[in-house]
Amino acid sequence: MKGLKIFLGLAIGVGAFALAKYLLTQRKLLTKVCVESTSLEWRELIIDAVKAKIQGGSIPTTIPLELNMRNASDVDVEVKEIDFDIYFDDINVGSIKSQQESVLSANSISTLELDVDLDLKDNLLDLTLNIFAGDNTLEIFGNMKLKASIYEEYNYPYQLKVQGSKILKRRSGDCK
Repeated sequence: MKGLKIFLGLAIGVGAFALAKYLLTQRKLLTKVCVESTSLEWRELIIDAVKAKIQGGSIPTTIPLELNMRNASDVDVEVKEIDFDIYFDDINVGSIKSQQESVLSANSISTLELDVDLDLKDNLLDLTLNIFAGDNTLEIFGNMKLKASIYEEYNYPYQLKVQGSKILKRRSGDCK
């Protein structure tokens, strides 16, 4: 009976060690994901939408945003959820709340096509003045939930701040 207890104790210890090692490996794999580039063509769409709103025209309720994501790990990674806020000169102009699941294949670059839900109701005067002043700053920030196994999910922070074509701040993983 004593031998059985020793065996069970060892089996549980080895199993716990193997599970911990597996989860740490999965977490390390999830950190090998990055956003290589973000489409910024929609910057002009925001300006056009504000102008249309001022002139009484119809404005789009959504505009496209593409994220090119690199998965440098040896396993597929699943994007489970995306939650971003979009700011134009520190004024919230939209958000992305996506529950659509996408798979980033191992050692590949994938494009996620997202829709920004525009909200130009508030601060229209401030937006208009900022557009005429020029030198506008755009910022996208939030989190993505990534998953590489049935046990491990990782909150992946993302931030991009640009002024014209100059990147002021980027936090998007390690693309090396």
